[in-house]
Amino acid sequence: MSKYQLLTEKSPVGIITCDLKGNVNYLNDHMLLLLGSPGREESKKINLLDFDLLKNTQFSAELKQCLKTGDTRSFEMEYESLWGEHFWSKVFITAIEEKEEITGAQIIIDEITDYKLIENKLKTYQKRFVQALNFANAGLWEYDINSGSLYWSKECEAVFGLEEGEFEGTFAAFLQRIHPDDRDYVIKENQPIFDLKKDVELKYEHRIIKKDGTISWVKELAGLVKNKSGNKIVGFIMDISDSKKLKEELISTKEMYENIVKTQKEMICRFLPDTTLTFVNDAYCRNMGKSRKELLGKKFLSFIPENRHEMILKHLEKLTENEEEITYQHKILSANGNKIWHEWTDYPIYDEEGNLKEFQSIGLDITERKEKEKEIAFLANALKNVSDSVVLTDNNFKIKYINQAAEELFGYSLNELENKTPGIFNAEPLSEKIQQEMYEKISEGKIHTEQLLNRRKDGSTFICELKITPIRNEEGEIYAHIGIERDITAKIKQSKKLNFQLKFQKTLAEISSLLFEVNSANIDRKLNKALEKIAKFFNVDRGFIFQFSKAEKRMYYSHEWCADDIESFKNFKQSLAIDDFPCWTKELANDEVINIEDISDMPACAEAEKELLETYAFDSLIVLPMFIDNNFFGCFGFDYKIENIKFNKENISSLKIFTNVLKNAFAKNINNKRIIELSFNDSLTGVYNRRFFEAELERLDTKRQLPISFIMADINGLKLINDSLGHKKGDQLLIKSAKLLQEEIQDEDIIARYGGDEFIILLAKTKNKTAQKIVDRIKEKTEETAEDELTVSIALGTASKTKAGQDINSVLKKADDNMYQNKLLESRSTKSKIVKGLLNSLEVKSNETKEHTLRMKKLAAKFAKRLGLTNLESNRLSLLASLHDIGKITIDEELLNKADPLTKKEWAIMKSHPETGYKIANSSKDFFVIAEEIYTHHERWDGSGYPRQIKGKEIPYLARIISIIDAYDVMTNERPYSKAITKEQALAEIKKCAGSQFDPELALEFTAMMQKNS
Repeated sequence: MSKYQLLTEKSPVGIITCDLKGNVNYLNDHMLLLLGSPGREESKKINLLDFDLLKNTQFSAELKQCLKTGDTRSFEMEYESLWGEHFWSKVFITAIEEKEEITGAQIIIDEITDYKLIENKLKTYQKRFVQALNFANAGLWEYDINSGSLYWSKECEAVFGLEEGEFEGTFAAFLQRIHPDDRDYVIKENQPIFDLKKDVELKYEHRIIKKDGTISWVKELAGLVKNKSGNKIVGFIMDISDSKKLKEELISTKEMYENIVKTQKEMICRFLPDTTLTFVNDAYCRNMGKSRKELLGKKFLSFIPENRHEMILKHLEKLTENEEEITYQHKILSANGNKIWHEWTDYPIYDEEGNLKEFQSIGLDITERKEKEKEIAFLANALKNVSDSVVLTDNNFKIKYINQAAEELFGYSLNELENKTPGIFNAEPLSEKIQQEMYEKISEGKIHTEQLLNRRKDGSTFICELKITPIRNEEGEIYAHIGIERDITAKIKQSKKLNFQLKFQKTLAEISSLLFEVNSANIDRKLNKALEKIAKFFNVDRGFIFQFSKAEKRMYYSHEWCADDIESFKNFKQSLAIDDFPCWTKELANDEVINIEDISDMPACAEAEKELLETYAFDSLIVLPMFIDNNFFGCFGFDYKIENIKFNKENISSLKIFTNVLKNAFAKNINNKRIIELSFNDSLTGVYNRRFFEAELERLDTKRQLPISFIMADINGLKLINDSLGHKKGDQLLIKSAKLLQEEIQDEDIIARYGGDEFIILLAKTKNKTAQKIVDRIKEKTEETAEDELTVSIALGTASKTKAGQDINSVLKKADDNMYQNKLLESRSTKSKIVKGLLNSLEVKSNETKEHTLRMKKLAAKFAKRLGLTNLESNRLSLLASLHDIGKITIDEELLNKADPLTKKEWAIMKSHPETGYKIANSSKDFFVIAEEIYTHHERWDGSGYPRQIKGKEIPYLARIISIIDAYDVMTNERPYSKAITKEQALAEIKKCAGSQFDPELALEFTAMMQKNS
């Protein structure tokens, strides 16, 4: 075999030749390894494109092109191993010609995986740097020292408040935009770089004057760039006026990138052909224990033992012979004199003429790895101390020994395996063939490592990483093999999980970037695009969004993405009635995820939903609710095939993160609309606000609009409602009143909330007589609310501007004065109506309350007569019988009618009604005379009552009377929480409680009266 043939056979790159039809003529050892070929002769029977590695569309096209034109083709190719690991190779295809005719092709495949990994890391860092600039809102600029031209990016112009292309492009124009007090400072800071000094980096802050005259602080970073085209200063500028928060973010970003640099393991250097170092990175300096100054200009061979110099120089020589990279290992002498192992991959760098300029090398400290290799050799001969699974075979691959770890891993004992081959573990589809190929390789005496699917005794499988080492005797003959096996299933799963996370983070970043800025014009397009990205990430057939309309009780199909072979659901349904699908509606409203893997297994309550999915041929479906501001807004849906994706807990969690980004886009768009609405509308009632009214008043105050009439409206009793029922009810009264006012005016009329409880109506081209008719209609409408829980009462006043010379604000004041005069006249009757309305509402809440009140008034009249009360006191007692429980209006109807015993919290709520009743009665001149009695009607004679625990005659006289009447009526009439007892039993209870709960004298009088009447 010639020297050339030997080099070809043992070349570290794969070489293969084929004829015009792709049939293999020749392949070297490395190509056999790459292709997983059964053998050289067997491979010649296989077509080149039948090998898994070469089943690649690009490879096929490039091969055909080379065979057709004779052009040499070169390209990079990515492929994936059985366990999901990615590899890259550089491929060269050269035509073989005989007698000027193309007869076949030669293919060279060189693995460049390590290089690609580094390249991808560098691209990632570059991308992150660009993103950091974008997030920092920085603008780039470039100054040509030779021509004097200054280029600004559009972002740079934006910093100065300029439109794109507005900057004049000169340094003088730049100086004019610098604050006068800072110009000399800026010129001074830039002078070193104008003097063409190397390694000068500018970093300074100064003030600028923007186009609109405002002054802002900016920060500039710049440096000198020298190249053939001339000397340039390149830098960027950012607005730091509001930079306290931005500085914190930049510090955080800086720390993140510093951490990346600090934790970087790879050493990078460049050196001349004579090995003189021209560049070293921080990792190189740290590993060598020397500073950059101590290393640059030195030959790196001086750090390496002399016996390795020749090997390294030969490697470098090979690189000049059409090699693109080469990897080798050697020892070096560190600064402390220790020998450490390095692994380097070298790449040649050529100048524009194709001459070798220098080499770039990427290295790893593999000292630890080398030490482990020694340990493995030692451990292979000390089986009892090995924690990994170890299998010992003879030279015929018959199992002779396994350690305890192997027994635990495979589930076999040594007796069960002795004299069997390791093929018993192999669970690969072509296990016999794979095992034979492995034996052939091992027989050559090399250490063999591989990953295989293995089977345990119980039939379960796992991915096994194995390493087989030959054992030689003193003569060098192989007499045994040691196999070390390790279960790496979890490791593979972790790797897949990591790949999933990387893909997830990438997709999430794309969606977040896509939806960063949304508005009414682009949100639909962007949401559909986001659905596409999510659907493709999970490999589902369709992604869609339903939006909920509470008013119409429908779900509208608003957004969708479908795979090419899936018909749009919009072709069948544009919306769905919510009431038709009660099962899903309830689950989604409860913020539950619906995941239907098999439609046939859907619950009975979802019969309507099942019919829908079957009708439109859904296989499986997952639906996630969408809530905005705690309100059910709609849902996201994705229909899929279970063989493509299974939505487990982890996948659902990832899907929720995606859909939250989409939900936030919806919320952001809604908030943008709300901001516009809030600038003109009152946030509570929805009518216009005062700012809008005043702007419209100024616009309409013209002669053409005369006469202009105003109706000033003030909501009566708002404070009473707020104090007694709470501000939530007060807000409801305002909303109800605003709606009533709106219903009585025309669309072109303007109604605005003018103050806390005031509204104003502007009627252009309207006489005062017409305005008064509107007032009359409003009053009629308010009368219709007399029986409502919230009675609407409005004080109204009008005024009109009839002449151009009248001051519009004076007319407004007149309307306000008229309204206030009417409010004073109506005030007393108004509050009484409101209280009576509350009483009516209480009766609606509890049917028992009305009958209870009538009975108590009857008993009160009898008792007052027996006690000899004056006419005034009798009337007050009758009024107290009607209103003593008015405070219960604020208590929930369910609690008022609860049959079961009250909880501690519920009892506290119930005990609050005397105080609430006091506030309501005290707000009206008609009822304040019994306010104190309402407050104290649940106090007890012995001081153990509520709410103030007063006792004896401290309790008002009428309150002591009404408490006995109230107790008697409650006992003798059935309540939700208690059954009625007889009159005799009730009177006995009153006697029993005399002196503790009741005034003893009044209790005696009451029982005597009732016994006499019976």
